Amino acid sequence: MSELPAADGSSFPGVLRIHHVAVVVRDANRTADAYRRGLGLETLAVEERPGVSRVAFVEMGDTRLELIEPLGPDSPWTAVLSDRGEGTHHVALEVADLAAAVPALEARGLRFLDRRPRREAGSVLSVFLDPATTGGTLIELVQQIRSAR
Repeated sequence: MSELPAADGSSFPGVLRIHHVAVVVRDANRTADAYRRGLGLETLAVEERPGVSRVAFVEMGDTRLELIEPLGPDSPWTAVLSDRGEGTHHVALEVADLAAAVPALEARGLRFLDRRPRREAGSVLSVFLDPATTGGTLIELVQQIRSAR
């Protein structure tokens, strides 16, 4: 992986890998079970945010599927499911340093929906790029949170 220089002199070490593909579903456990039975994919973990979402992480080698089930009528995922139905929501790309990536990518003309990193399911910090600057694809940049030993 090589660094990508910007016109302003900043550098961005680049994307490490596809971290996960997020899929909004009606029932995360049922879908994860179907993936296990049909495709041989194992569930790594299930996390729940009461009233917001249940997220099942399904392992696919070095990448994951993130199955997001809305919980409750006030969950933002309920509106996504109602408006678009089940299906792919976003692609997450892992970076080593989110704090460095945001200004470096802004210097390259990319915009963010919110440039402030948030802690998300799966022990990551994340920000979302504005799909208007990524060809219509919602891209999440994530940095894995490493636990102190």
